[in-house]
Amino acid sequence: MDKLRRQIEDALSGIQIDFGGGSSASKGYLMAWLIRKYQITSSIDIGVYRGRSLVPQAICHREFTGGKAYGVDPWSKIEARETDNPVLRAAIDRFIDATDFAAIYAEVGTLLQRLDLEKNCQLLRETSSGAIRYFEREGINFGLIHIDGNHDSDRVMADISLYMPRLNGGGFVVIDDVSWDSVRPAYSAVSMRFRKVYQKQDASNDYAVFWDAPSWAAARLLNARLTFVGKG
Repeated sequence: MDKLRRQIEDALSGIQIDFGGGSSASKGYLMAWLIRKYQITSSIDIGVYRGRSLVPQAICHREFTGGKAYGVDPWSKIEARETDNPVLRAAIDRFIDATDFAAIYAEVGTLLQRLDLEKNCQLLRETSSGAIRYFEREGINFGLIHIDGNHDSDRVMADISLYMPRLNGGGFVVIDDVSWDSVRPAYSAVSMRFRKVYQKQDASNDYAVFWDAPSWAAARLLNARLTFVGKG
């Protein structure tokens, strides 16, 4: 097994998956693999929650690029409310009412310390629309953007419009829960700009990877690689 994958699986074994979400180890490894292969030195995780999608990025930066993963999440009951999925709305509300987001934010900070990831990871406890001002002020762009925040259509579309201008040429966009009707407009918008190089939907995964690829030939080749990398 790839050492990087083993490190990610070991780290994620201590981070629970629950109704609030949680990336699979295979998805975390796939994003880390892209960071390593393309020597991406700056990545962002919009919608951190317990950190299962952020930690793999930070591990890869620590081990291979010397770069940094930015985690953006307000960890807020108000900001977590969603209205565009009527089937799940009642369950989402019950989950939010029962969840201590401040405690989860503190747990993620402690986790980063325990895993020795503080130099390669920065948390911003803000909405994505609030955090964008920091990145604009500091001139920070990204080679990989992972979008898994609030799933209401206007919020996902805002993430796309705010952060796509900060994507480096040749960069990647990973969108989670692409089967949700509320996420489809963002999926379509990114599809018009970049080439989809991978998509996975099963009991543990529901995401797509888009690439600012140099050509369709390069995209097809990467699709073949990611089909292998994303197994598990």
